[in-house]
Amino acid sequence: MKTLKGMCGSAGYGEGKAVIKRRVFLNPPKFAVQDCVSEEKRFHKAQEAYSARLATLEAGLRQAGEEGAEIFEAYRAVLHDEVFFGDVLQRIRSEGVNAEWVLYEACTQLVSRFAAIDDPYIKERAVDIENVCHELIHQLLGAGEFNFGSDSDVVVVAEDLTPVETVKMDKKKIRGLVTEKGGITSHTVILAKALGIPAIVGAKGVLAAVNEGDWVILDAFDGSVIVHPDEKTRLSFREKNEERERLRRLHEAAAEQPADTLDGFHVDVHVNLGDHDSVEAFNSQCDGVGLFRTEFIFMSHSDYPDEEIQYATYSDLARRAQGKDVVIRTLDIGGDKQLGYMNLPFENNPFLGYRAIRLCLDRKGIFHTQLKAILRASAAGNVKIMFPMIVNLEELRQAKHCVEEAKRSLRDDGVKFDENLPVGIMIETPAAVLLSDKLAEEADFFSVGSNDLIQYVTAADRMNEHVQGVYNSYNVSVLRAVRIVAENAARASIPWGICGEAAMDENLVPLWVALGVAELSVVPPQVGKIKTLIRGLNRNNLIPEAARILELGSIEDVKKALREICSCSRRTP
Repeated sequence: MKTLKGMCGSAGYGEGKAVIKRRVFLNPPKFAVQDCVSEEKRFHKAQEAYSARLATLEAGLRQAGEEGAEIFEAYRAVLHDEVFFGDVLQRIRSEGVNAEWVLYEACTQLVSRFAAIDDPYIKERAVDIENVCHELIHQLLGAGEFNFGSDSDVVVVAEDLTPVETVKMDKKKIRGLVTEKGGITSHTVILAKALGIPAIVGAKGVLAAVNEGDWVILDAFDGSVIVHPDEKTRLSFREKNEERERLRRLHEAAAEQPADTLDGFHVDVHVNLGDHDSVEAFNSQCDGVGLFRTEFIFMSHSDYPDEEIQYATYSDLARRAQGKDVVIRTLDIGGDKQLGYMNLPFENNPFLGYRAIRLCLDRKGIFHTQLKAILRASAAGNVKIMFPMIVNLEELRQAKHCVEEAKRSLRDDGVKFDENLPVGIMIETPAAVLLSDKLAEEADFFSVGSNDLIQYVTAADRMNEHVQGVYNSYNVSVLRAVRIVAENAARASIPWGICGEAAMDENLVPLWVALGVAELSVVPPQVGKIKTLIRGLNRNNLIPEAARILELGSIEDVKKALREICSCSRRTP
């Protein structure tokens, strides 16, 4: 028996026979083509087939939540990049050679250039481009997909997995997956969570340690990969798995109940959604939509979606919510989300660049169209507007002025909308935290975007596997930042919530409750778990414990203390 360690990606237990997925290094042949027009058509046919496959996989994931579906929207955007693939087509014509070889050469050159740039974000985008190109080459070559075998209980072991490979896994057969590469926010992890597959990433040396057919146990709660477990270990694992199943049934029952603590403090448990298709995940279990990501409407079109297209999506969601809150975030393009038709400039540090509200305030025509569509939708339900990436009062005031201009335009046209529609902001940067007392005077609500806030507070790229230990939600500076936001929101009598991974961390939820959180926005499958947790807490008991924790220094001390209060606070007083 031997044990390897990796990072916990998608929580859960799994055991089964190892299926090894080794990386296939493509080296397509080069040959001359006599008819370049036919070769271009062959390329376009493969491109369309791959695009259709991505669209099918994306649609299939809607039932599991947008956290998985958005990746395929992004890959389709890469697949239709006019500049890159325009150059590929030009080379086919000018050099008179086959499409797969030209694509392989172009991809290799681009990825090589990106690899020379000392920027983790650029390197991550290079992986996306490489994945798209390699799968398109497979399409051109007519190569078959990887076969995960016929066994019913398998654990996939790989260097890394593409989004298509991950989502194509048969959930009835796959008991877990382990990769040598990747971080806790990688595409593999996001999709594994959406599919409910336990996953461990960053497990160095696992390919050398595991052979095809080896029996493997995954504990994706502590990051352990056990190869050839003894009988005692297997028995212990199965007992843990039975307990997990018991909790799953408990969560299902709690999902239909309000999230009230033992002493009567209520928290709304909302869901994150990606586009109008994903509202199928919106049901009686959640209390509303805490974050509707509008950028994916833009990413699913080849040009700017007009007001009617956007209105149809927003109003459909508002009606189906049946009076529950629907928080619509305005366009958050930039950073890790790019659109070819927007002609965004290349940036060395895109997460610190031309994105989100900065772009919208610069391109007011796009912003005006979106705001009118959201306002019109407010006549159909309880809609709220939320601005991303606000870092100063000037931006908030400009954005609110744009809302008033959109309202004026609709009034002139005699269009109905909610005149008192709430307008809030995301708190995602240290600047917004430190200015939250002033921002609270002019915003109707706050939503702490925990993923970006942790990234900016700790100066650690959340997509970079080398700094995963630094990017840490238990860093006291992050927790104190949230406390500042909570205190300033309370003074201004406005509600505040949290979205992102920290909203779903069972050790952190008691702290958020102690600080007075009004709303937690989570992926749909987590609603029952979070409601179960909240219903077992006593807020009055948590408040002094939270104050003590916020005076600690080290991450490990914080983790230990949070685990202790989490277990103690669930006892009925």
